[in-house]
Amino acid sequence: MKIRYSQLTIIPGNPAKNYETCLSAAKRAKKDGVNLLLLPEMSIPGYMIGDRWEENDFIEDCEFFSSELAKEADENFSLIFGTVAFFESVYGSPHNGYDGRKAKMNVALIATNGKTEYRVKTLLPNYREFEEPRHFFDNLTATARASNITEDAKMFPLQEICGAKFGVTICEDGWDDDYYYKPFDILSKAGAEILINISYSPFTAGKNRSRNRHFANHAKNLNKPVIYVNGLGLQNNGKTVFWFDGSSAAWNSKGELIAHSKMYEEEDVDFQFVDGELFSVSPLKYKETAEIEDIHKTLIYGIRNYMKQSGLKKVVIGASGGVDSTLAAALYAEAIGKENLLLVNMPTKFNSQTTIGIAQKLAANLGCWYTSVPVSESAALTKRQIDGLKPTNSKGENIEINLSSFNMENVQARDRGSRILAAIASAWGAVFTNNGNKTETTVGYATLYGDVAGFLAALGDLWKHTVYDLCRYINREKEIVPNEVLTLKPSAELSDNQAVDKGLGDPLIYPYHDRLLEALQQWWNRAPLADILQHYLDGDLAAYLNHGEKTELTEELIKTNFPDAKSFISDLERWYKLFKGMGVAKRIQAPPIIAVTRRAYGFDYREAAIQPYFSRKYLELKEKAIFS
Repeated sequence: MKIRYSQLTIIPGNPAKNYETCLSAAKRAKKDGVNLLLLPEMSIPGYMIGDRWEENDFIEDCEFFSSELAKEADENFSLIFGTVAFFESVYGSPHNGYDGRKAKMNVALIATNGKTEYRVKTLLPNYREFEEPRHFFDNLTATARASNITEDAKMFPLQEICGAKFGVTICEDGWDDDYYYKPFDILSKAGAEILINISYSPFTAGKNRSRNRHFANHAKNLNKPVIYVNGLGLQNNGKTVFWFDGSSAAWNSKGELIAHSKMYEEEDVDFQFVDGELFSVSPLKYKETAEIEDIHKTLIYGIRNYMKQSGLKKVVIGASGGVDSTLAAALYAEAIGKENLLLVNMPTKFNSQTTIGIAQKLAANLGCWYTSVPVSESAALTKRQIDGLKPTNSKGENIEINLSSFNMENVQARDRGSRILAAIASAWGAVFTNNGNKTETTVGYATLYGDVAGFLAALGDLWKHTVYDLCRYINREKEIVPNEVLTLKPSAELSDNQAVDKGLGDPLIYPYHDRLLEALQQWWNRAPLADILQHYLDGDLAAYLNHGEKTELTEELIKTNFPDAKSFISDLERWYKLFKGMGVAKRIQAPPIIAVTRRAYGFDYREAAIQPYFSRKYLELKEKAIFS
C-alpha cells in the first residue's frame, strides 16, 4: 500500500483557495499511484480565523468544498484531510449549542470509494493561543449527545483502507499523556495497525524536538507506525502572528524516525505500508537543527510572508547603532532584499560617534540604503513651543506646563518614530518597524507613540539574550552585524546618563532582568514573587532563574547589584509594577508580534489592564526580610 502525506500551505479563511491547493495535491497523488493521501488538520477552512467560525454560510462553503474534494476518492485512491463540519453532518441529527448556535466540529474527513466518514477531534485545546471549546463540540460530548455511546471502541472507530486498519487522530489527540482519554492507546488496543495524526500546529522554539520524542515514544511503546502531517503558513489572531512550520514526520513500529520534512517547505513524502510496517520510499535526510537556527528561519519566513500578505515591499528602520535595530535590519535585509531596506540614523547631541559608526557600518555590510536625519532642532522646537504654556479653564484659572529633562527624552523618541520615520516611510511607499525586544516590551521600556510604534514587532518575542544569540548566528560565516555592537552596553542614548562611551546605558541589568522577567512571564508554571524573594534570601536565585541552563547570570552578579534585601525588593517591585501596569497599556497599543516562544504577547499571553497584585505570602516574606 502506497501512502503519501502532503505538507501544504493553508490560507486562513479561504476555503476556495485551499480546496484548489488540496485538489492539486490529490491529483498529483493519483497520478503517482498513491493509495492514501494524508493532508493537514483544517486543510479547507484554515485554523486561526477568529469568530468567523460562527458564520454559518462560511461553514456551509467549507462543507461544500470538502465534499468536492472527497469526490476524488475512487476504488484505488482514498483521502484523509482536516476540515470543519456541522454536528448534523457528522451524526445525522441537528443540534444547537447552549446559546442556540449550530454546533460544529473539528473533523478528519475520510473519503474512500463512494463513501465519506468523519473522525471528530476528541481533545480540544484551551490554552495559550488555542480556544477550540469556544467554537467546537468534542467527540466525547457529541457522541454522548448523539447516541449515548460510551464504549471506547465505538467512540474511537478504526478505518479500513486497502485491507489495513488505521487509527485517525487530530492534533491534540496525539498529545494525550495528561488526559483521561488516550486516543492513541485506545486505537492501538482496538486493533489499529498504523496511527495517523493530522495537525495544524504553530512553531514554538524547541517544540519539534519534544514532538519528535513524543511520537517516537508512541510508536515504540505501542509497536505501531505513526505518521504526523502538519501544515504551513501564516495565521494570526489579531495581535499575535503565528507561523505553521510543517516539520511533518513518520516513525516505524520501533520508534525510529524514517521521514522528516523541512520547516516552511511544501513537500510530498511517500511510504510503503507492508505487513504492518511502514517504510519510507526515500532515504531519511533529516538533521536536527539548533534552536537558534529554527528561530532565525522562522523570523525570516515570518517577515517575508507577513510583508507579502500585507501587500508591502519596502521597510524603513530607525538604525540607532544598538543591538536591537541592528538585528532587525539584518533580518529584514535577508527577508525582503537590501534594495527594499532604508536605514535612518537620527542623532542628537547624546548620540556617540561609536553608535553612529555602527549604523553606517551596518548599512555598508548589508548594502542597503542609508541616511541621517538629526532630531536636535525639532526637539528644541517642541520645547520652545511647549515650555511656558498656560492652559486655562472656564473659571479663569491656569496652569503652567514645562518639559523636564525626562520629558525631553520621550520627545526625542516620539520625534524619531511618529515624525521622521513615519514621514520617510510615507514618502518612500514603505512602512517602518518596531524594534523592541521582549524584555523591553515586558516592562514597557519604550516610548508610547515613539518606539512603541511600527507596523510589526519582529523581535517582540525575543529576550535580550536571544537577540545577541541571533546576531552571533547571523555572523556565523562573515561579519554582517558589526561586532562592536555585541560588546557595547545597551542604551537609548537620550540623555547624558546614557552615554555609552562612558559605560552608561539602560537601567535594565539584562543578564538578571532577562531571566527574572522570563520566569514571571514565560515559564509554563510561572514563578511567584514570593519564591523569587525566598531564593534571593537563600542565596540560590541565579540557579533558580537559570532553570537548568548555563547563562551569564551568576549569584555573584545578583549579590553585587543587590547587596541587601531592601535593594533587591525595591528593584523587584519596580519592574513587576511596570510589567503589570504601564507595560500592559503600551502592549495593548503595540503592533502585532511574531510568536517564537510559548508566551508571546497578544493572544498567547493574555492579560488585562488591571493593577499589580502582591500575594499575602509575598508581603509577609517581604516584611520579614526587611525588618528581621
